[in-house]
Amino acid sequence: MGSFMDNESDTLRLLDSVPMPAPVSTEPFVIADEGRAMLVYRIAPSDFHGYGPFVRNEEPFCLVRFNGAVFQSLGPPNDEELSQHVLYAKGLRSYGAYEVLNSSLVAEWWPNAPRTIALRHFIFTFEDSSFECVASECRLDGVHGAADVACREAFPRLR
Repeated sequence: MGSFMDNESDTLRLLDSVPMPAPVSTEPFVIADEGRAMLVYRIAPSDFHGYGPFVRNEEPFCLVRFNGAVFQSLGPPNDEELSQHVLYAKGLRSYGAYEVLNSSLVAEWWPNAPRTIALRHFIFTFEDSSFECVASECRLDGVHGAADVACREAFPRLR
């Protein structure tokens, strides 16, 4: 995706509308179609109280929905390579959920997007990968006690 090097305007904001990712090796799950994406990941134990209650030994996973998605990517960098990300100097850290305000990526790739769409740039960081999405909306769409349930729920919710 382009140079994405002139990031002086980029500002990171930790999302408070979704749980933070767990600091353990779990593979996030993404499904997407034209204009929508669903991200499934394990919730950090520090967020259990805000999204529970959970049964003992449950490993809760959440579904995060991105409406109006025009770009999504799941892949590098992992937590060991995150310091090489262009937004690391702005505060990007492992196991976080962020919105990039005044995104240079959005400005570079969608300069003529109608104001009514209001594209937003989101980054979720995990142990083995990162997820980036440019969409008009990011919202929590469900919390489940296990990965298989959350993944199974993601498919019908995409429609």
